[in-house]
Amino acid sequence: MPALSLCFLAVFGWLALAPAAAAARPSAPQSKPPSTEAAPAAAEAFERIRASGFDALYNLDYRGARAAFEQLVKLDPRHPAGYLDLANGMWAEKLYRARRLQATTYAGETFFAETKEPFDKDFDQRYREAIALSIQVADARLKDNPRDAVALYYKGAAHGLLAAYEATITRAFLAALSQSNKAVALHRETLKIDPDYADANLSIGLYNYVVGSLPIPVKIVAALGGARGSKKRGLALVAKAANEGRSARDAARLLLITLYKREKRYAEALPYLEAFTRQYPANYVARLELADTLARMGRVAEGIVIFEQLAKDPAASAYQDAIRYQLADALFSVGRAEDAVPHLRAVMTLPGANPDLVTLAQLRLGESHDVAGRRAEAVSAYRSVLRRRNVFDSHARAQARLKKPYALPASDAPPSTAEEAGEGQP
Repeated sequence: MPALSLCFLAVFGWLALAPAAAAARPSAPQSKPPSTEAAPAAAEAFERIRASGFDALYNLDYRGARAAFEQLVKLDPRHPAGYLDLANGMWAEKLYRARRLQATTYAGETFFAETKEPFDKDFDQRYREAIALSIQVADARLKDNPRDAVALYYKGAAHGLLAAYEATITRAFLAALSQSNKAVALHRETLKIDPDYADANLSIGLYNYVVGSLPIPVKIVAALGGARGSKKRGLALVAKAANEGRSARDAARLLLITLYKREKRYAEALPYLEAFTRQYPANYVARLELADTLARMGRVAEGIVIFEQLAKDPAASAYQDAIRYQLADALFSVGRAEDAVPHLRAVMTLPGANPDLVTLAQLRLGESHDVAGRRAEAVSAYRSVLRRRNVFDSHARAQARLKKPYALPASDAPPSTAEEAGEGQP
């Protein structure tokens, strides 16, 4: 289950790089669709406003994004995109506040530990209502025309966004799997009707990557149940969405970044990140990913320059805990545990720092002390972790470290080719 859930997070987590203001419950559509005569002008206005909304979203202007998406609902209440974009904004803000926008959050198995955590029940209800409204609007269009490819696509996207929420916020991985299966089925139907609807390849490509990532014994069992796929084909389909997509092009590019980083194919992720940061210069979360990628591919000095710029950037002041933590984690990952220590301490002492990041920083500090041979300090740090709320598998890891000191694993050089990355057969 963890390996499957990871990939749902990868695509939809990057969909929400920007935080968004909490959205109120949108009301059910009452107005009629635009007249036939006004349709071309209305459609042009709809696309223009939506583009401005996503430009705001990816530049971290979430209030501007929300205003644009609310305009979409008023302009065309029969189009599911506006409702879905508002729901995406609600979820994005949750991820931002939880410091779960970074791709590295989902790079290993820690996030997918079978542990429960509290979540906001009021938000949960409002979010599910927003998703349900998007599906309701799509279903109304499909009732009129079962071959409405746009309605099919957005209905699938709504199930996919719900899957992402289940995985990232409630961390209900079986529920995420169920919703993702619905998304893939609907997007396959979309492509049957409109083979050029390249955006639909995003979820299907992700599905192929997931199945292709499974261990061989699990893959054999999955094949008996009809599930087949490969990482190579999955990446190719995501790339098709990135190059030819209509509305999900940026999301597909960001998914490729996440998947390449998971595969340690940092050199292939880098051009997408560089292009994205040029296109959306106000997005400090993307710049944070760029710095992290440079460090992990061995260009540590270049990465640190960007980290330091972010640490001094007033626009990124609200994200300093994540910036410091990711800098420490990047240094730790390249064997510079001692250099990570001051940044971990900064996270732990920063006023208003995210409590979960403080716990994870405390755990990493203990591991850094172990690497340096400071066992007493390491033990103290692990015990501090156990006094805090469990974050993912932090308690299990701290207990394991108390029994046996942490040691850095042998470093693995990142694969330079797709073949070295161990891709499955198409």
